[in-house]
Amino acid sequence: MGELCLRDPIPIPNTAVSVPRLGFGVYQLYSSSCQQAVGAALDAGFRHVDSAQLYRNESEVGAAVRHSALRRRDVFLTTKMMVGAAGSPDKTYRDALDSVDRMGGYVDLFLVHLPGPSREAREELWRALERLHDEGKAKAIGVSNFRIQHLEEMRDYARVWPPHVNQLELHPWCQQRELVRFCRDNGIVLQAYSPLSC
Repeated sequence: MGELCLRDPIPIPNTAVSVPRLGFGVYQLYSSSCQQAVGAALDAGFRHVDSAQLYRNESEVGAAVRHSALRRRDVFLTTKMMVGAAGSPDKTYRDALDSVDRMGGYVDLFLVHLPGPSREAREELWRALERLHDEGKAKAIGVSNFRIQHLEEMRDYARVWPPHVNQLELHPWCQQRELVRFCRDNGIVLQAYSPLSC
């Protein structure tokens, strides 16, 4: 039987990237403390950093990677954007592109942060992420906190379906078995946040 190593990456289907099994999340880390924490995490061996527009620290994450001894291609960067944050297709794309620029010119994974209030808003953001993916500025695109009905709905409007990743709360007290089964059956990589229920 093979050994499981936390540094062994998981290939993301239909992309050229693999995601490290363990990531360093930067929620509620701000300014220089975020940059220092990410630098320390990279020094400790983390190779995946998870941020979001909502966290307001994408620039600090990008700076930490630039100032590390690592090559950019050796660090997997994830960011997320809220549905309906921009208000128009062009502004949505520009806001998503701003995130990419803050993090260093491309991201490995760009996620829709939450399903949000409406199908139209979800579709608008997904189309912006598809454009970034087409341009090579997002190596993989996915969703976060999407339920089965949101994933099924995407079939009607998404060129890239299934989404490469669904990031959701998963731990012994929140197993979401039906959703996990749906994602596995459809080739969607599951990425757990709060896996220790903290």
